[in-house]
Amino acid sequence: MKKELRRCRHCRCLFEVCNKVKKHEFCNKTECQKARKRKWQREKKQKDADYRNDQKIAQEDWSNNNPDYWKDYRRDNRDYTDRNRDQQRRRNQVNRAKSAPVIKSGPIAKMDAITPKNRILSGKYQLVPMTPNMIAKMDAIIVEINTISDRYTYSGP
Repeated sequence: MKKELRRCRHCRCLFEVCNKVKKHEFCNKTECQKARKRKWQREKKQKDADYRNDQKIAQEDWSNNNPDYWKDYRRDNRDYTDRNRDQQRRRNQVNRAKSAPVIKSGPIAKMDAITPKNRILSGKYQLVPMTPNMIAKMDAIIVEINTISDRYTYSGP
């Protein structure tokens, strides 16, 4: 009796189908079985909220039990870490260049920067210092700006 052959969804090789396995889509290679498990987990997380929550809790527990993992990893993999930092700096420079305003040559001080058309509104603003080699913006501060009427007269301290 001739066995049915199928292509593995992961490696695309032909394999013999086992009649005992309902949806036999992957061959028995270790890498293909890992791909099958990843596919199952991805689908399970999408469909099952309890499973998704259990996975989240397990990940948090592991993270709490291994607080120095990433610090140790960076220390033990210096070349990879340095390369990743260099690439991140390049990506940041490209992104800054894309979002940087076009600077036109003109007056040094803009006396008419705040006009009734583009005035600053009262509210809370996030101030982020702009430095050339900054990767993470961890030192932003929140300030509150209140506009004062143009009829306000300063009476001194």
